[in-house]
Amino acid sequence: MERRGNMKKIFVLNGSRRKEGNTASFIRKITGNLDKATFAVEYAYPQDYNIKFCDGDHNCFIDVEHDSGDDLEKLQNKILESDVFIVGSPVYVHSMTSDLKLFIERSAWWAHTLRLGGKPVVVISTCGSNGLKTVTEPLSEIMTFMGGNVIANANAVEVLNHFNNEIWLKEVTDTIVERIKKFAQLPPMSNKFLEGVFNGSKLNILEQLEVQKEMGVDLGELAYWQKTGMINFDTFEDYLTTLHRK
Repeated sequence: MERRGNMKKIFVLNGSRRKEGNTASFIRKITGNLDKATFAVEYAYPQDYNIKFCDGDHNCFIDVEHDSGDDLEKLQNKILESDVFIVGSPVYVHSMTSDLKLFIERSAWWAHTLRLGGKPVVVISTCGSNGLKTVTEPLSEIMTFMGGNVIANANAVEVLNHFNNEIWLKEVTDTIVERIKKFAQLPPMSNKFLEGVFNGSKLNILEQLEVQKEMGVDLGELAYWQKTGMINFDTFEDYLTTLHRK
């Protein structure tokens, strides 16, 4: 994804393998209304990246410095380098696709380190008849635990003719586009949900600190909190403010 001048990066991770499917179409209704002179949009689909399944090794769920032998780090970096992250999935058996779930499982350590760092996140889903919130709600919660500032979520339903209802589409996409335009220009920020995640996670990290002192065990999540200095802050908002002053 090339960015020129002050252009903002939008990275889209679509859990569907159908590049012309309903989820892709819904997302493009949103991104198509973004000014191409201001926003550079890149789309990613499961077949574009080789992500290995976890074989039960604990290293699958923590930040590891060695090469994992797949495209996990490449995909993670695309997300981290973006100004706004859009993640979407069709509803499969009242849940997200297995491809998207695989990426989330392999990135599980992000949920203990708020790795998205207040990045604006938009959550999108589509379904045939039911599953109105069965992807948007848990996926929004996961993004929040990973440190994302969820600025919008929406689901389009096929039997309600949402994909051909121009009035509905315009109302929903206009709202999301305005939020993207607003938050893309702002520094990453916290919200009340992220503060709750931060407080709970910090309690866990402080417990890990005591374990490390007593047993001399090297704990990856603790190391990240210490390396970033996040462990020294009482709120996620204060951490982000200090981080982006540097």
